[in-house]
Amino acid sequence: MRVIINEPLVVKRSTWGRRIMTFGFVILVLAALLSFNRLTLVQAYAVMLAGLIILNVGLFVGGKWMRKPRPDETLDKALKGLNHGSRLYSYLLPADHVLLSPPGLYVLTLVFQDGQITAQGDKWRRRLGLTGSLRALFEPRLGNPSREARNEAAKVESWVRARLPDANVPVQPVIVFANPNARLQLEEPSVPAIALADLKAHLRAALKGKPLPQATLQALTDLCDEQAA
Repeated sequence: MRVIINEPLVVKRSTWGRRIMTFGFVILVLAALLSFNRLTLVQAYAVMLAGLIILNVGLFVGGKWMRKPRPDETLDKALKGLNHGSRLYSYLLPADHVLLSPPGLYVLTLVFQDGQITAQGDKWRRRLGLTGSLRALFEPRLGNPSREARNEAAKVESWVRARLPDANVPVQPVIVFANPNARLQLEEPSVPAIALADLKAHLRAALKGKPLPQATLQALTDLCDEQAA
């Protein structure tokens, strides 16, 4: 499997994330200094709130870009040895992670939350203990992974259809839980949802499906490579 990553974007976003987080920490230090003076105690709380907001913005902007390993590195490691005809595009196409394979495209939506995660159809819940709940205040919310995955797949599908209107290219969304501490209880999720450790086996089975016509696959590969250039 070949991995193609938008490295300049990774550097740019991670740099901005670090800058915003550093600014947030500076604001929090200022709030701590103000808190030592009774006359500025009220201002200290206001400055502290501003610092927390800025810090969270930095975490949101730069979280996935500064994470070690990054999402693209996580997928690269998990999918090593997958079908040699496959290509993984990260941060280059309309969705963050798109796997090009002989049967079509797989849009991989990564979820990094831990804890007890349940799904019934299209309804998702995350249960955490007290410590986890406090930590979750500084993390992105679980939200609705099914909706997010479908939206990403729809963007890719529209992008392909606009450029290859005569090609019939299947676009399959897949939710990938990348945190090994996520405990999954899934009841007929509306979108396939898989632990990272099981992703390669799932895709290997899927790649045994009917391949695209060679001309369509070549046109699709050329399109993705052109976008990645």
